[in-house]
Amino acid sequence: MDDDLDASAVGEVSDNSLGRLLTLSDGVFAIAMTLLALDLRVPDLGGDTVTNAELLRALAAEVPSVATYLLSFYVVASYWMTHHRLMRSVQVTHIRLQIHTLLLLTLVAALPFPSGLLARYASTPVALSVYGAVNVLASLMLLWLRHDVRADGLSTGPVDLDARLRTGWVGWGRVVVFALCIPAGFILGGKGPWVLALLAVVGASARPWSRWRRRGVTTAR
Repeated sequence: MDDDLDASAVGEVSDNSLGRLLTLSDGVFAIAMTLLALDLRVPDLGGDTVTNAELLRALAAEVPSVATYLLSFYVVASYWMTHHRLMRSVQVTHIRLQIHTLLLLTLVAALPFPSGLLARYASTPVALSVYGAVNVLASLMLLWLRHDVRADGLSTGPVDLDARLRTGWVGWGRVVVFALCIPAGFILGGKGPWVLALLAVVGASARPWSRWRRRGVTTAR
């Protein structure tokens, strides 16, 4: 452990520091997921009589909001799943891990804002750039936490090689996809948000890639 990390900064299982950190994290993730739904609105057509055609047109106008909600829910849920995998082997905590977790939660709690921005102004390059930039920072924070968990003295449980490989692949893949969003809106115009479909490719390829890498690591040993 680094010289500046003394024993007083380490929280053992008995003082429930880790439990409180995980409870806080789960709460923030849950609230962020819930707040994403606030952009889903029932169309206000006014009047007592509304035709099917009018309602269908109004619902069609809400498709961007629904699509952004589903996308952002998937993103936040994938962050939570990555965080859950990272913390499975942790049995002690440290002030460094706590601070970095709080930085991650700051970004997660703010995600409803860029999500709402993207839902309303998806064809505007700035909206996509803001969405990409916030998620780049969140993805980098998860990778930073991955480093913390692997550091000496922070993880005393068994090493889950498969989970470690998958979180690395997915983490850096997300950074690349969200970074591409920043210029994509300016280059591709209204089609820029389609770059986010690459997130599904990153997620789907994580398990096969981790299996291939795990075989390579095992062979090398």
